Amino acid sequence: MKIAYAATTDKKTVLNLTNHSYFNLEGGGNVTGYIVSVNANQYTPVNEAMLPTGEIASVTGTPFDLRKPTVVSTVVDMPNQQLQYGGGFDHNFVLNKRKGSKTLNLLLLP
Repeated sequence: MKIAYAATTDKKTVLNLTNHSYFNLEGGGNVTGYIVSVNANQYTPVNEAMLPTGEIASVTGTPFDLRKPTVVSTVVDMPNQQLQYGGGFDHNFVLNKRKGSKTLNLLLLP
């Protein structure tokens, strides 16, 4: 699966291309048994209204540290204010670029 965006502007501007698609690779049911890996050292915390606070926080030591393949059920119910605000994972990750690559990567396995 690949989602590609492109944009051209005639002046300097803030650009935040995003996608809010959700995929259940089994066609339905619960996804907490999925193994997820997100190549991100940071994420953007939100307030109780689910609006980004402007902070860029480290994932280290949090349930958002999905840099190694992780079964969703082992972290999604951990006591964490951010998980409570989102009702689970509903946050932006600041994806890392692979060295020498122009692409970002996210891995989700059933």
